[in-house]
This record gives sequence, C-alpha cells and structure tokens, in this order.
Amino acid sequence: MQEQFGPKLDLEIHTVNSPAAATYSLKGSTNVFVNEEWVGLDIATDKEKMQEYLSNF
Repeated sequence: MQEQFGPKLDLEIHTVNSPAAATYSLKGSTNVFVNEEWVGLDIATDKEKMQEYLSNF
C-alpha cells in the first residue's frame, strides 16, 4: 500500500495499551484506523477492498 499511495499514506502501529489508543474503545487486538476513522477488518485485510477504500481520500 505504501508503494502505491506514497506520501498520502502514513503508517503508525500502536499496541492497544499505548497512550495513542487510550481514547478508543477497542474490543479486539487488531484495529485499523484511517484518518482516525475505524476501518472494518473485512476491508483492512483485503488488498483490493483496502485499495478502493484508500482511493476515496
């Protein structure tokens, strides 16, 4: 994804107990956010769906 979207996509990885995650009510161990909006795992784990989702930004 980074190669396709370059500077439009900035990736950060945080654990669920990190200060960055403290303001969210996270129910599972894997959560994906784009522009502070939660992305469903069905989208986040499917390459084509994620490309389509990111193309809307």
